[in-house]
Amino acid sequence: MDITERFKLHKLIVLRTIGKGTYGNVYLCEKRNKKSLAVVKDIELNTKLQNHNKEIANEIKILATMSHPNIIKFYNCYYEEKHVMICMEYATKGNLAEYMFERCPNLIKQTEILFYFSQVLLGVRYIHNLDIIHRNLKAENILLTGTHGVIVKIGDFGISKMLASAKKTSTVIGTPYYLAPELCEGKPYDTKSDVWALGCMLYEMCTHKRAFDSESLVGLVKVITSGNVHPIDMTVYDRGLQDLIDSMLSVIPDKRPTIKELLGRPILLPTVYTVYLDAGNDELLYAKFCKCF
Repeated sequence: MDITERFKLHKLIVLRTIGKGTYGNVYLCEKRNKKSLAVVKDIELNTKLQNHNKEIANEIKILATMSHPNIIKFYNCYYEEKHVMICMEYATKGNLAEYMFERCPNLIKQTEILFYFSQVLLGVRYIHNLDIIHRNLKAENILLTGTHGVIVKIGDFGISKMLASAKKTSTVIGTPYYLAPELCEGKPYDTKSDVWALGCMLYEMCTHKRAFDSESLVGLVKVITSGNVHPIDMTVYDRGLQDLIDSMLSVIPDKRPTIKELLGRPILLPTVYTVYLDAGNDELLYAKFCKCF
């Protein structure tokens, strides 16, 4: 059965391919019964790789667990032949990496950065409250949606991990540029590795540069474990923003703030409060914030 017929069984019409991976593709689809758009991750099950199938089951379990204005919605999953089709919300306005690229070479205003970053933090706080580590937080996985594209949605939970207990894990996985020092050194890690990745992301939003970069993996590990980054432009941004980045990029995990502590920082709190009250409301958020951008 070809892909078109397989998708039609579930009232899905394939419009175009929007991503390709090792085990399958991601498609933008129209849901025939509701005349709405959805993203479908079509994965070919590999019976020879038990861990692969467990990872897929883990992703579905995590997606089905979550419901938050700043998390991509899970609609359904379907099993056909040797494929699993994971149907999710479509983010209409791309991702944060594309958004930053469009702003280059000009630096993004502080009010704009705090607006988007506050939504990311609210989504991650929800994830961590469910004892889930995302493990792949980066600008490409922060999606933008809504009529005005001002609603943040965290996506790509393919390598997320549910913590069954307080026991820490030491599996090394994620995007190299955002890896925390403890991951580079093969040490146990927890939700603080997500905080490190968010620090890298915030630095990138302020500079349009990676916090840590190198031409080789060995060199990258060296600069990450040093924890040294060039300061952001203090003629453009407040000292509180630099302090925020410094705290999140502490090489010692216990010295990094929790998401709850970050949300209470004076530089973030006013924005967090307003974003929280209007979470997921595209029109209200646009009216309150985008005149400042």
